[in-house]
Amino acid sequence: MASRALLVETCERLLREQTPNLFRLYLNPYVVQTCLCLERYAQTTWPAPHPQPLSPEGRGESRSSPYQTFLANGFDEALSGAIKLARYCARVSGKPAAGLIIDAAGRLGPFASATARGEMVSFLPGIAVVRKPGEAPLGAMFGFVVLASGGDMHSDAARRLVETGALLIRCVDRASLDEARALPSRSEAIAPDIVVFDESFVHHDVPFGAFTARQALFDHWNHSGKSTFHSTTFQPNAISTLHFMRCLERDDPQFHAGLEADLRRIITDLDVRMELFRRLYSPSLAGAIRMTGFDTPDVRAAGEFVMVNGRRVLDTVGGVACSVRGHNPPAYADELEALADVDCEAEVAARLRELTGLATVLPAVSGASAVENALKIALVAQFPRRHVLALKSGFGGKTLFALTGTWNSAYKENIDPLYAEVSYVDPFAADAVAQIDTVLRRTPVAVVQMELVQGVGGVRRVPEAVIRHLDACRAEHDYLLLIDEVQTGMYRTGPFTLSRALGVTPDLLIVGKAVSDMMFPFALTLCSAKVGLLLEGAGSTLPEEIRRRCGYEFGYKTALNALRFAETTRLADRVAESGKLFDRLLREELASCKAVREVRVFGLLIGIELDASRRPQRWFAKRLYQIYLSALLRHPRFPVLVGFCQYEPNVLKITPPLTMQPDDIRKMCATIGETLRRPFFGLLASAAGGLLSSRLWRKNHGRPDPSCSEPDPGSHGERRETVVKTHAAVDR
Repeated sequence: MASRALLVETCERLLREQTPNLFRLYLNPYVVQTCLCLERYAQTTWPAPHPQPLSPEGRGESRSSPYQTFLANGFDEALSGAIKLARYCARVSGKPAAGLIIDAAGRLGPFASATARGEMVSFLPGIAVVRKPGEAPLGAMFGFVVLASGGDMHSDAARRLVETGALLIRCVDRASLDEARALPSRSEAIAPDIVVFDESFVHHDVPFGAFTARQALFDHWNHSGKSTFHSTTFQPNAISTLHFMRCLERDDPQFHAGLEADLRRIITDLDVRMELFRRLYSPSLAGAIRMTGFDTPDVRAAGEFVMVNGRRVLDTVGGVACSVRGHNPPAYADELEALADVDCEAEVAARLRELTGLATVLPAVSGASAVENALKIALVAQFPRRHVLALKSGFGGKTLFALTGTWNSAYKENIDPLYAEVSYVDPFAADAVAQIDTVLRRTPVAVVQMELVQGVGGVRRVPEAVIRHLDACRAEHDYLLLIDEVQTGMYRTGPFTLSRALGVTPDLLIVGKAVSDMMFPFALTLCSAKVGLLLEGAGSTLPEEIRRRCGYEFGYKTALNALRFAETTRLADRVAESGKLFDRLLREELASCKAVREVRVFGLLIGIELDASRRPQRWFAKRLYQIYLSALLRHPRFPVLVGFCQYEPNVLKITPPLTMQPDDIRKMCATIGETLRRPFFGLLASAAGGLLSSRLWRKNHGRPDPSCSEPDPGSHGERRETVVKTHAAVDR
């Protein structure tokens, strides 16, 4: 009960202070504090350079940062990221890509494999899992070794593995870290290259995980082109990191007290916060925050808007299709407390059964983890079938196994071997149906994975003929149909799910993002009764294991609260009307706009494709979107933050709150029309001038230049700082 009460207090604090939660452009002090604490844990628990305090002037420039941290949505995501980094580093240095996981206590669960009909179904090739170091395959060479549950590094067998040059990943929970720190012979332990922290550091109240790696390793991902190689949508978030800091103060008061001065300085000194954010968490994101002008202590978020120094900016990214009611629904904590005596898991399942026709609901902590859960269930249920059929330009996420359904090879560079039994077909090709039939004839497909609208792939709807064909072929070819509605589900396109509106009932369905209500990282995997019977026949306990690992009480409460809200407010009708208004206004505004090739509107999932084929636009290639996004953010009367598609960055992407008001839709469309119709060289000159002015003002005054923007009548004449560039929105 004490832990639960602490989480309620965490939520209430975020709401009271209107702290941005799932908002990447926020210079989040709790993220910085968390990264600093994890770095110091790694430094002081194992042999490492002695940590130095911040300089007396309060600046972080004087100290080195031997570690950098990645924040995730739990142990599995953190371990996945750690293995990706270790494998990447092994590949580029010419070492073996194979890895060994020593899991003495069975900590992994179904992370790498699961059993079906008494046999092992492997999800991650190139990784051997053993209980003891001596069980490692004879003669095998490894690029990395993982101690999944605090394995004994004092054993000769374990030491020999690491002394061959393999990178060492050590996973810790609260108890094992305390134990390691209490050992008198810590200097004799082998220092890990990467440390993975799990949910025990937040009392399993919220999805939290992290890995902290030596800076020399992380630098491979700090250069241009790799800044979002390992990212997930939900991080950095405020709820998990603030809760981590509050739990840390209770669980390890001595450690917390030793850092108290530095932690306080992160809150009070913006320069310190920025510098540590850059070095301990993300150099590229720190640069984006600075260049957009969000490097200010006065950033708040409420409803549809983010307030920056009193200036309202309409947020139409919303964590990438996460937003139902916008930021910080004011009654959120009270609404969840009112569900104290409700069996939320049961009611969520009952409501979703009625909405989708699917019998089983399984929890997840992100879209990527929901995808992984669905694929694992499908492969276990269909064993010995192993093959996956996916669509080109599809996106399943960036965790190791979710990459199976992610088509773009750029996200797989130097981290192979990945799951290889997958075929991709082009759904937009003239012969798409023939391609599908060829794969089905040649290969016993276990599962077909697809999005109905490819959000990352340009906000493009998969042709209905392809959808109908894949639906109809199930009977003949006996595969499972997995539909990913992370970005189209939860009323985003009008109906609860687009598949239901099309009359298609998949075997597996993923609903994500919006069930989080922009507050609590959560997603769902739904399964049909047929899948349940197949799992039962395979003797699998996989659903129970997923519930044990991801079944957060606050997650179910948040999802139920969002579903109840949708019902009482007739959200489906509301989104349908908003989509019609967007469609009409955008087409009117952009009908004669030479900068735009096409507008694609699916409810409140909207894509605006820029024309990059004309001069001078084509000179900027894939960076064209930055100029337009900058101009939208700099609009003098109604600034708007929009996103873009990772596969096709010249497609601007709009995923506003589902409760967006008609008047704000009209103002937003006017902003888009005015901005995109402006002469391109004028936009370019404005962006360059704003950047120069902003830099000169910061150099001379140490704060934003108020002369760079006009007053907003809606914000009592207050001015906002210059905005010149945005950071990639990440979709899982």
